[in-house]
Amino acid sequence: MNAQPRQRLAHAATLLAGATVGSRVLGLLREIVVAAMFGASDARAAFVIGYYVPFFVQRLLIGGTLSIVLIPTISEALARGDESEMRQVTSRLFTLVLAFGVGMVVLGQLAAPALVRLAAPGFAGDPVQFARTVALTRVNFLAMFFLALAVFATAYLQALRRFTAPAVAPLAFNVAIIAGTVVLGPRMGITGLAVAWVVGTAIQFLVQVPALHAAGFRYRPEFDWSHPAIRTVQRLALPAMLGLAIVEINAYVGRFFASLLPVVTGVNAVAALDYAYEMVQAPVGILAISVATVLFPGMSQLAAAGDRVGLRQTASLGLRSLLFLTAPVSLGLAVFARPLVQLVFERGEFGSAATGVVAACLAAYAVGLVPVAAYYVVTRTFYSLKNMRTPVAIGAAMVFLNAVLAYAFMQRMGVAGIALASAVVAFVNVGLLLWMLARDLGPLDARSLAGTAGRVLVAAASAVWVGWMVAQRGLMDGRLMERADLLFLASGAGAAALVYLAACALLRVEELALVRGLIRRRSVLPVP
Repeated sequence: MNAQPRQRLAHAATLLAGATVGSRVLGLLREIVVAAMFGASDARAAFVIGYYVPFFVQRLLIGGTLSIVLIPTISEALARGDESEMRQVTSRLFTLVLAFGVGMVVLGQLAAPALVRLAAPGFAGDPVQFARTVALTRVNFLAMFFLALAVFATAYLQALRRFTAPAVAPLAFNVAIIAGTVVLGPRMGITGLAVAWVVGTAIQFLVQVPALHAAGFRYRPEFDWSHPAIRTVQRLALPAMLGLAIVEINAYVGRFFASLLPVVTGVNAVAALDYAYEMVQAPVGILAISVATVLFPGMSQLAAAGDRVGLRQTASLGLRSLLFLTAPVSLGLAVFARPLVQLVFERGEFGSAATGVVAACLAAYAVGLVPVAAYYVVTRTFYSLKNMRTPVAIGAAMVFLNAVLAYAFMQRMGVAGIALASAVVAFVNVGLLLWMLARDLGPLDARSLAGTAGRVLVAAASAVWVGWMVAQRGLMDGRLMERADLLFLASGAGAAALVYLAACALLRVEELALVRGLIRRRSVLPVP
């Protein structure tokens, strides 16, 4: 393998990891600010629905579909060395994005009441809550227009393996939202948060514009969509859209059922579930999405070249690396859920009652962290093969399973049961996808995957036990924020990390080389 591609990929992985960590830290700070100002109140719950409804529409019509189909299309054009064709394709695609974006905003203003009734039927019985949610939905549709433009810019640049601007854009996005919330929240209430999101998404696109120009993107309005590459995109878009619809509906099942639960001690179940979801998504974004984002362009080129052995090896290494990275995080979040939620959120309008509910949801979500992370690598392997149908078919069954389990579990466990249902479904979903992928692509070296899983789980369990013993003194009375016991919690986390790395070394976990390779800026991932 050429040393230069190794160094480029290592640099990209390090850059993405660093920027993603920074973005997630800022995202967590954003949630801390929101929690302090709005707690787990009805207003916060209204914003959750008022954001995710437009986000679902945007992902379905533009953003998510575009990011899936654009990278393979550009990779094929680059493989042929036809830059003129690539410029024509991307210019026409950007015209489509603009047209769909404007149409989406108009649709959102008109259909907001019907969409809210469909997404959160429990809100329809409260006129104040319903009206507030509809108003926030309409504002957030404006944010989705700019987010669609930002997603296009990110997909275009990542297809060309230009990762700097896409990595920096979410940082600017979060800074803008934090500043906007602090300034507008006291004046406008929860509406100020929605306006801040509009500003943040606009900035997320604008900071990528110079990089687009430097990469050679020159936009000219193009309305002739008869080009063969555009027809290929159109052919891939429908199954990709269906696949994303399944994924987003599956994610929304929890919020749908949470809207039906009563508000207890001032804690709205929709808001509590969202705080827990945001916390568990932080490691997913830092670890899983970073790995999958770096792998996907290479996977697409391997698939285009017909190198199934290389594609299989890349997918296997990605899965084993995510096992190594996420298993200790999963156990740690489950065991330390309450002190973590208390440390992060319990201040201002976010009280101890909210801490208890959010911690229970976080622990339940954490059970499924490993398969949730693995999903990103597995699905991108299918996408690189231009196989959108398999994830769609399996995902459709998962929506039904998720709904059945969420309804059944919430009868006994309340909102935490909804989170646990999501975790169980994640295991079933990835298991079926892996089975289908092995059937189509060939065996993914199940022995190595099982061996890594066994050794990593032993190391993770040992690390979390040591971390708990070290942190125990600081957790005894539950008054984490009133004592100097944060030192014990930090010491426990540090001890757990050291024990985990030492145990992995003793158990000869090969994926430990991933960390060493990134530190030394040498890629351990295969490059075509």
